Amino acid sequence: MWELGLSYGDGGVGCAITGAAGVQLMGSFPTLARAVDVAARATDGAPQRVVLVHPADLPVTQLGRVVGDLALAGVTGDDVQLLTDVEVLHRLTGHRVLLIDADRDLLTVHPGRSERFDADRVAALVAKHPWETTVALTGHPENRDRYHVAVRDHGPMIVERAALAALALQVPATTALSSTPRTAGALRRRPVAPWVLAAIPVIALILLILLL
Repeated sequence: MWELGLSYGDGGVGCAITGAAGVQLMGSFPTLARAVDVAARATDGAPQRVVLVHPADLPVTQLGRVVGDLALAGVTGDDVQLLTDVEVLHRLTGHRVLLIDADRDLLTVHPGRSERFDADRVAALVAKHPWETTVALTGHPENRDRYHVAVRDHGPMIVERAALAALALQVPATTALSSTPRTAGALRRRPVAPWVLAAIPVIALILLILLL
């Protein structure tokens, strides 16, 4: 049995799988369909677990489209775990994570509040809990230099967004990963329960009697 890790971002989709040699990063691909196809060609059968890592500030509507693209690529079901990038880093480090996205000039604080990057803001947040805070930096190398200099005193951890797919698979499956209850099933519109529909006429009749 094998597991599939995917990391979605503006720059592409990171893909990782588990196998006999442990976690293997397959690379970064332009679409979810391409990432899933490469993983399928390197393995046999369906994955036992699928983890999709996404930016913490990704709107729910866009996340829904991403899950839809994943279904079109052949990965369906309510067992797909949706994790934010800062949640994965928090689980691995055990620290509160301040994630700087150099490509979008954003600072995200665990569990997922995003704001415009400000070096003084980072310094203030680190000062509150210096022993329990990890500063992480992601983005294209050509964009990271300025931010790395701005927060160099805090020893930023460089994180390639594609590698988040592999990092997510290193967190035990038994750990409660999702920082929000947004699963593939939760994004679909669910039908109203039958008991609710049956209760509506009864409630209307009671109200009518009270008004007489």
